[in-house]
Amino acid sequence: MNKPIEKNIIQQQINEGKIRYTNVHRKTIEELLLIINLLAIQENKISTENVNLLYSGVRSLFKNHLLLAGFDQKKIDAISTKFNDSGPRSAPWKPNSSRIPGRPQDGQDGNRINRWELPKDHKFYATEIDAKLVGVKYFLQALSMEGAPLLPPNSIQNSFIWLLGHQVEPGQCLDPIQLEPISFSRFIKYPRSIESGHVIPLDRGGKHIPSNTFLMESQSNRIQNNLTLDELWVWIEKILRKHKPELFKE
Repeated sequence: MNKPIEKNIIQQQINEGKIRYTNVHRKTIEELLLIINLLAIQENKISTENVNLLYSGVRSLFKNHLLLAGFDQKKIDAISTKFNDSGPRSAPWKPNSSRIPGRPQDGQDGNRINRWELPKDHKFYATEIDAKLVGVKYFLQALSMEGAPLLPPNSIQNSFIWLLGHQVEPGQCLDPIQLEPISFSRFIKYPRSIESGHVIPLDRGGKHIPSNTFLMESQSNRIQNNLTLDELWVWIEKILRKHKPELFKE
């Protein structure tokens, strides 16, 4: 029988810098869950050093947990890269390619950058803490999709309500437009079916912070376009009043 992991020992190792974002991937799932729980207590007051540890820990948990559940490593890595590119890193941030004049940036042109390395007035800018917490949110939202493999009981289910607004439980993650559960199996098979979005789009002055970000169906993202959610509801109601006026009769 494995010896139980002592919480105070793990906390001491974190405080002493013995557990760092560079070596946390070597930890077991049981150790990762304890580390993540200890860091989650800090919520938005977490330090830059600890948010890097939290992000790396959650990313490692996501990978190891899915591998243990029998998912293909290439598909897991693809989703992990997707979340890293949309959370901590920016979308293509220059209008044109430096390799081919007049063409947009592409993957060979260094089209993404850490958000905190951008000028503070850039629409893609985010502090390192906010950017990493958005990444944590994406990984945990995925583990909260319908059909996601169950985490060990009484582990981190209730530790991130402050970040997600719900438990880390399968079926808890809803598309913000349709309010329907997002399918984990479909996401694994078709990663492009899910995109990241913002309550207030970045083009409209929104910030890349946890409270303004979410995962959503690509169809919902197209429907929202560059509207805020409040503007979207008004627009939809206007259309419905014209096409289905009977719905609004008292």
